[in-house]
Amino acid sequence: MESSVQIIKFGGTSVGSGERIRHVANIIAHKLNDPGEAFPVVVVSAMSGVTDQLLRIARLSCTGEHQHCALELSALKQKHIEAAEKAIHNHETRHSLLHDLETAFTALSQDVLALQAAAAHTHELPLRTAAVAAWGERFSVLLVAAAARDIDVDTAPVREEVIITTHPQSEAPQPLGTVIGADPLMEETRANAQRLIHPLIERCIVPVAPGFIGRTTTGFATTLGRNGSDYSATVMGAVLDCREVSIYTDVDGVLSADPHIVANTRLLPRLTYAEAARLSWFGAKVLHPRTLIPVAHRNIPVRVRNTFRPHTRGTVVGPERNQRTAAAAISIRHQLALITVENTDMFGAAENAGQVFALAARAGAAPVAICSSSGHHLSFMVEEQSAGSVVALLQHDMGTWRVSCQRGLAACACIGSGFSADPMSSARAITALARERIPVVTQGASETGIILIVEDQDSERALRSLHRDLIAPVIPLVRHEARERKRETR
Repeated sequence: MESSVQIIKFGGTSVGSGERIRHVANIIAHKLNDPGEAFPVVVVSAMSGVTDQLLRIARLSCTGEHQHCALELSALKQKHIEAAEKAIHNHETRHSLLHDLETAFTALSQDVLALQAAAAHTHELPLRTAAVAAWGERFSVLLVAAAARDIDVDTAPVREEVIITTHPQSEAPQPLGTVIGADPLMEETRANAQRLIHPLIERCIVPVAPGFIGRTTTGFATTLGRNGSDYSATVMGAVLDCREVSIYTDVDGVLSADPHIVANTRLLPRLTYAEAARLSWFGAKVLHPRTLIPVAHRNIPVRVRNTFRPHTRGTVVGPERNQRTAAAAISIRHQLALITVENTDMFGAAENAGQVFALAARAGAAPVAICSSSGHHLSFMVEEQSAGSVVALLQHDMGTWRVSCQRGLAACACIGSGFSADPMSSARAITALARERIPVVTQGASETGIILIVEDQDSERALRSLHRDLIAPVIPLVRHEARERKRETR
């Protein structure tokens, strides 16, 4: 039976001011009153900039700069009070919201004091920092739920964390004022959603739940890591067996390239899970790579939509489809390094490749792309900041192998479900760069596309030329000579 529930998630820019929060409330009302829509469960981020401000407060608490910390807290409180006054028109609803915000800020102040007291005990800092960082979403929940009630939508703020997570862990010590992401426990989260969300749905009350944050089984507040807000929405969508997850942001959907670099980008109406994940891995900013993990195996579609243009249909990311595209989009991942390992004795020793990647993992570097491999040669891309430690480990542990590293590179990923099936796609991509005299350092390929490694300084020019030749040719303006001559004689 088709699910009767949908997740609608609003990012930080969508709830960035009182006026925008009221606009979000109107979208919720439209969803609720449209008979063609499933019942909405709302997930919200902190107001834009608030999580950064909370982490700054955490850092000041740890370094003993209590006066600056107090000023930041005061500014944060004022920001939310101003948002409440603009988002809520009814006097009683606004008075009730301001009371709830005052209670919440008192609790935040207590968590800040607890962090200050724990500053000398480094093992406690990650959890105490997460407790402070969690408040941005909690404030947003109160604001959005009140704004929706103000226009006669029956809503309720979910004041507890829905997502149950593992205990956050990190082998390396973290800088002050940062959070360590925890992993969601799906079955525990499903049971918690049954307790917190389902009773509201059964009473036709729209739940407004916090994204980004969770709680361990032992009761500690956690986060899903930076940029984990969309991830939290798909986790909730999976455990609620929803019909669709809509991610509302400040763009119309997924575009064929970065519009800041390419002028004539196209909105992509559909992408497969694999295409979207690949684009995200290679630098596209719309969806975080983890976002699709909870919903892909359940075939729950994710729709990326524009909060400020809600009438547009956006981009739907879903299962594989029959129609395949040679090239749908192109993205860039910057600041990469190419590591090459060579040894004439490596022929036939396949296990050595596993040893190379195990050493890279020890250095904390996941390969961004594997470019070439043979019996005696292996080359792969890592983030430039990790290259030094990877090379050092390889040189120390791999005996006489020759290890080289080329820095200052970027990966241009041409993504399309039918890219490798079209024998001309790769040729057109290489030709596009050759026409601009952009050298290709190396390349890799998969079922979803081709990766071309170029110098980082050439990457934006490469993106424009690839987009022009593979996706959206630029049509030159044609001057009609007769018409121009006629104008000149006037």
